[in-house]
Amino acid sequence: MGFNQKEADKLLADTGRRCCICGLLHSVQLHHIVPVEEGGTDDIDNAIPLCPNCHDEVHGHHASGRTTRTYTANELKLHRQGTIELASKEKTWSPGDPAWEDDKDLLLFYAQCLDRPAFRTHFDQELSFSAFDKAMEDTLIAFNTGYWRTRDGAVIERAKGKVHIVHPPWREKVERVVEIIEDVRTRFREAVGFNRMLYDYHRGHPGDFEFDRQIGKHFRSDRDLGDWMDTQRQEAIETMNSILQEIGYQSLRGIGQW
Repeated sequence: MGFNQKEADKLLADTGRRCCICGLLHSVQLHHIVPVEEGGTDDIDNAIPLCPNCHDEVHGHHASGRTTRTYTANELKLHRQGTIELASKEKTWSPGDPAWEDDKDLLLFYAQCLDRPAFRTHFDQELSFSAFDKAMEDTLIAFNTGYWRTRDGAVIERAKGKVHIVHPPWREKVERVVEIIEDVRTRFREAVGFNRMLYDYHRGHPGDFEFDRQIGKHFRSDRDLGDWMDTQRQEAIETMNSILQEIGYQSLRGIGQW
C-alpha cells in the first residue's frame, strides 16, 4: 500500500529532502525503518528519508559476513529527528544568530584540521609518506565525525561532523573539501599498490621506516602524481579559505607556504 502521500510530502519537506544519515540533499526516497517483511507498517512514523547508499547500509544486516553494528529502529528515528531540527534551523539561519555561531565554531575546527604540514608540504618533499596517509585519515575522521586523534593515538570528540553544518552553501563547500581528501587518499593508496605487503606491514609496525624509504623512491620520481597531489590539496585549502573569508577569519596557508 505504501505511505500516505500527504504525510510523506510533509516528512520530506520537514527534513529538507535530506538523507537522515549522511545529509545528502535531494537524492532521497522514503524507506521503512522496520521493513514490511519484518513486521513494519506503512505508518509515517516508520518512514525515514535515505539516499540509496545509506539505505543499503541501514539494511546491511541482510548481508552475510557483516561485522559492524547495525542501525536500530530507535537510532534511525533519532537521526530523523535530528535532521528535522537541522532543516528547521536552516530556514531561520541568519548571520550572527546562534545557528550561525554554531556553524562558525564547526568551520574553525575543520580549518584547524587542515592547518598542518600535510596540507602545506609539496608531495615530492614529504619526509614521511606514512605520516601523510595518517594525516589524510585523521582529517577525514575529524570532518565526518568531529573526532580528533591526539598525538598518542587516542581519539577524542572535539566537535561534530559536517552533517551538522546548517548553512547549505557552507555545507556544500565542506563536502567538497572532504571529497578532495578522499580522492587524495584513494590515489595515494592506489599508487602504493605496487608494494601493498610492505605498506600493510608498516601500518602494523609504525616504528619501521623501511616503508617511507622504499615508497619515497617511487613517489619522488613521479612528477605527474606529485603535481596532482599538490593541486588537489591546494583546492581543498582554497575552498576552506573561501568560507573563512566570509566569517572574517585569516586564511590558511597553502602548498609551499610556510
